[in-house]
Amino acid sequence: MALEKRGGKRPGAGRPKGTTKVVHNVRPQHQLRAFEDEWRMISRFARLVKHGRKEECQLFLDGMEEQ
Repeated sequence: MALEKRGGKRPGAGRPKGTTKVVHNVRPQHQLRAFEDEWRMISRFARLVKHGRKEECQLFLDGMEEQ
């Protein structure tokens, strides 16, 4: 039985050297606990912030915090 041929490196396997993605401005991860109904609101708001409505979200928060 040829047990010595199992496992190990294989020629041509894996990603070619030097082909990593260049990622700029990676958002750091944050963690929080929320109930399901709270999480749905948080997710909706986060989607607005991430997809181009950041300034409007900031104005909304400023208005809410003044109350």
